[in-house]
Amino acid sequence: MANPDTTATTTAPAPTAPAPGPTHYTCVNSGACEPCADTEKAQPYCQDGPPSNGDRWLLAAAYKQPVACAWDAGVAREYRDSHDLPTYVACDLADLGRRAFFRNQLVFVFLGLAAFVLYLWRRRRLASAANYSAVQ
Repeated sequence: MANPDTTATTTAPAPTAPAPGPTHYTCVNSGACEPCADTEKAQPYCQDGPPSNGDRWLLAAAYKQPVACAWDAGVAREYRDSHDLPTYVACDLADLGRRAFFRNQLVFVFLGLAAFVLYLWRRRRLASAANYSAVQ
């Protein structure tokens, strides 16, 4: 039997810092997509390639979206101190294209309604002018 006064002490290996990546923090979108400034073109969130769906109007600038990030539980303090949380991420270009499509459709509907109202007004005015000239 082992002597209770002599206990073997073992040292646990030092915790290793996790590999960098998006698995160690959680981000929530905190704003709308906006074009990257010319001074931000070197940032990783502004270096996405051209869109795959052929939207040529999106090729002029990369887009970024502000995010609020927090470290996940269990991330070592040394790792948190030596790494920064992202403040922006690249935007989903499909979402921008979808919004542009529906914005254009709304403009076309508005223009169509305005043209129809103008048509009704003009028809009524011409009809009243024809009735006025027929009376004289």
